[in-house]
Amino acid sequence: MTRFFVAFALGFVATLPALAQDELRLMNEPTSYTNAIDAVDDGDPFDLDITAGFRRTRVAGTIQREPGPTPDSGRGSANWTNIGDWEHVRNELLLGLDIGIFRDVMLYARMPLVLSDTRRITYPGSPPAAEVDTNLVEPIAGGGAPQLFYMPFRSPTRSGIDTVTVGLGFDVLNQHRRPSFPTWMMLFELRLGVGSLLRPCEKSGVERDPNTGAPITGGDGNPIPRACSSGVSRGTHAFRFESRMSRRYRYAEVYSGLLFHFEWAGRAKSQFEPGGDLAGYQNTRPPVRGTFTAGVALIPWENRESWQRFTIDLRVRGTYVSEGRDYSPLYDALGSSQHPALTIDNLEGDPMGPNPGALRRVPFTGLTDVQAHGRLGGQIAIEMQAARYVRFRFGLDLDYITPHALTFSDGCDPNASADGPGDPRACNPRSPDDGLINPHHRPAIDRPGNRFRLDGALDLGLFFGATAQF
Repeated sequence: MTRFFVAFALGFVATLPALAQDELRLMNEPTSYTNAIDAVDDGDPFDLDITAGFRRTRVAGTIQREPGPTPDSGRGSANWTNIGDWEHVRNELLLGLDIGIFRDVMLYARMPLVLSDTRRITYPGSPPAAEVDTNLVEPIAGGGAPQLFYMPFRSPTRSGIDTVTVGLGFDVLNQHRRPSFPTWMMLFELRLGVGSLLRPCEKSGVERDPNTGAPITGGDGNPIPRACSSGVSRGTHAFRFESRMSRRYRYAEVYSGLLFHFEWAGRAKSQFEPGGDLAGYQNTRPPVRGTFTAGVALIPWENRESWQRFTIDLRVRGTYVSEGRDYSPLYDALGSSQHPALTIDNLEGDPMGPNPGALRRVPFTGLTDVQAHGRLGGQIAIEMQAARYVRFRFGLDLDYITPHALTFSDGCDPNASADGPGDPRACNPRSPDDGLINPHHRPAIDRPGNRFRLDGALDLGLFFGATAQF
């Protein structure tokens, strides 16, 4: 046994000079994270990539509500009551096109086609369907107690085109052209919401009595169905800027990236600003997002001559989501509610003021002010460059969404100013500088003691795709 180990050690030492002289022959491009396809390059006048893939995501979490004031706890108590388990499942066909227009410069387009989008809220732990959660009850005048929404709540299955993305990407630096520098990629893209507008809707919803909540029946004795057009697109546009950087070290490519996502209301402007551009609104735009990504692409094997490569991609990321007006997990449930607290229009200001007729009416559209929160997660993927013209990629994403409020519009916007004493929009008629009444505020869901929140959620995504490279 001693002779065996001595012989093995001597043999290994003898190979060290050969290993030291061996030079790894890298392929001429980085991994896909920082690779911009080329044109007008040496021996490569034009590049075109066509991608088709599939992605399935499932987001699930628990929705809670504040218990309201009690003798031993004030309004806004930190205690929350579980009212439902929320689930959102989405299946998409991913279509993409990349066109090289110069050395390390490309134009690209993306069009995800939503095959199915389903959302539902069920009882926590799925107790019997006959159970009624009294935390959803909001009393109104006359002694009736219709609910804000009824569980189990199911949204209709949505499908269609959501967004179309066009963008420009280029490598400012390319390690494979100048080995002393890393690869630095910049991306600028515009996302356009072009599909049918998303509308709040309940699957198999029925008309209900506004005082009791009981289903209204027709002449045949059956409940009258409530029709709605659900749509699939948020109706917003977004600008995204991203900076990516990578460095290849033999069998590993280390990379990082920083992404900023700015979204604004496009065709859905009337959903974000019902009643028009009113001074009292506190939030009229979707949240702003910023994401930091870091990872490593492990390349245990590649063959430069045959254009083949096997890559294991490991990455982590963190996203900050700012406060904003958004489509929350309660969008369909609250937006399709028949509770008078949500169906009756708000006024721009105090209806008891000196001139309520001059105030504009503000309907509730289902959108709510969502609290700032974070997303923490990562991705593991396998990418196979099977040949010069074919590349495959598949893997999974997992993100944790931190707890945050889903309904918390303030009753007053202190940053807005009244026109002077007597302005019916003023929060305090005696002190116009205190701000204006927020027309988005709905006490039934926004007042402390009535607010809803998401007690964290897990976002799991599975994806695979194939790219033809010409």
